[in-house]
Amino acid sequence: GHPDARSLGAPPRPGPGPDATGGGAVGEHVPVKRSTAIRHLVEMSQVASDHCRLRESDIGWPLEELWVAGRLLETTGDVDDGTVVLLLDVPVDELSWLAEHPAGEWVGSQLRLGKRPMTWWYRPRLLPAWSHEHRRVVRVWTAQGGLDEGVIDALRSDPGALAVVEPSAAQLVLQAREELGRSRRHLREVLERSWDRDRRRDRSLPGSREDRLWRAAMAVSDLLDALDELDETGR
Repeated sequence: GHPDARSLGAPPRPGPGPDATGGGAVGEHVPVKRSTAIRHLVEMSQVASDHCRLRESDIGWPLEELWVAGRLLETTGDVDDGTVVLLLDVPVDELSWLAEHPAGEWVGSQLRLGKRPMTWWYRPRLLPAWSHEHRRVVRVWTAQGGLDEGVIDALRSDPGALAVVEPSAAQLVLQAREELGRSRRHLREVLERSWDRDRRRDRSLPGSREDRLWRAAMAVSDLLDALDELDETGR
């Protein structure tokens, strides 16, 4: 299975079109109680811990860490939705910005992300959880340590006490430039595959051909816009 269209790390695409799945939020956000969003975080962490037993099997469990971002870190009130970043044990070159990955889609299905008031983003574990899109993040779960109860307590009562990880302006620019290079290479690969009849029929790839092309193009556009903004504002 695969999460529904509310799940992704990409900006909503304008107008009608195939569902976007795997990288950004599509559709309207419905405000959710803070306590409800946090309850879902706890449930997701518990499911993730339960699935860690699969690491000793042939199936495996690629989720390494779960981070929180967005409004949950900034207010004690209700939020539009919860935002989580999933760090996956996949090669950096296999998961460029906004791209889908079978490992991520499977983890998202097991965590039932499409059924929760959450938007989520996949990242390779060798990259930082933060990005130009999420500049303030807090780790809530790891495969080694499980759920961080202290983070959950702070989210409930005192977000100001959270140990937020936040990059410098220079780090943001450097990371965005690095990811832009990978995203451009990925876009070229997607375009080449679109013209190759045999590769175009590869059913091992997640999503439709149109969705993969849209995601690859959107990733390059999004990173270029982010770099322009960082150059203009210094942040």
